Amino acid sequence: MTCSTCLASLLLLLPFVRQPAPASTAQQLRADVEALSEDVDLLTRLTPLALTADQMRAMAALATRRQEIAAASATKRAEILSALAQALRQKRQMLLLDRGVPDDLEDKIAQLNTELQALSRVEAERAKGLLAELRKALSPTQLAILTGRLEAKRNAVELLEWLRGLSDADYREEAENTAEELDSPDRGLPANKIRAILDRARAMDEARFGREKSSLAEELLPAFAISPQAEDELLMNLLSNERLGPLLNDWLAARSG
Repeated sequence: MTCSTCLASLLLLLPFVRQPAPASTAQQLRADVEALSEDVDLLTRLTPLALTADQMRAMAALATRRQEIAAASATKRAEILSALAQALRQKRQMLLLDRGVPDDLEDKIAQLNTELQALSRVEAERAKGLLAELRKALSPTQLAILTGRLEAKRNAVELLEWLRGLSDADYREEAENTAEELDSPDRGLPANKIRAILDRARAMDEARFGREKSSLAEELLPAFAISPQAEDELLMNLLSNERLGPLLNDWLAARSG
């Protein structure tokens, strides 16, 4: 084969060779993938709730209001972040040059971080009322699914059932270990109280345990579920997700279409 023939063959193959994407295209694709991944994660969390159309509309409205609260402080946040970025660049450059960082620069960085935290607290306080509305829009079961309380209760029931199936010797050891592991005095459930619940469950006959295992699991729930404060934070993070409102509207459109 002549060189000219080789060249011609290579030219014919060029359209089929995968060309590297421009940096801007790759950046956009990465942003698209991140947004789509976030949507998929949200759908995975929300699908088990079996939301009605009215609930979707209510949640979308709450998400919009949350974004409006964020937008109200966006200018101030941008100012603080801009000043903080400039101060951090200065500190970075001084560290690169092995120079000491002046105290006034360290103080400025600390002050800007404090201002940023204060702004976030004010924003969270303004948005606090949305949590009550979200809890009102969802059923107790939906909230339990969303916050993980339902799964936590299942885990508590499974633990009780497992302990009831052990021999007396094994139970004594495992119950003691379990009580120590689940010890949660800060949430009103110290190890001795946990052990008492476990002993009560074990002493019940099968019929009574079947009737009361749900209430026993409720007593153990503080050791399995997240705290009420953590629940509020989880729900607020959901409402604060800028993808939530548009996603719920797309979901409604897909249902009606």
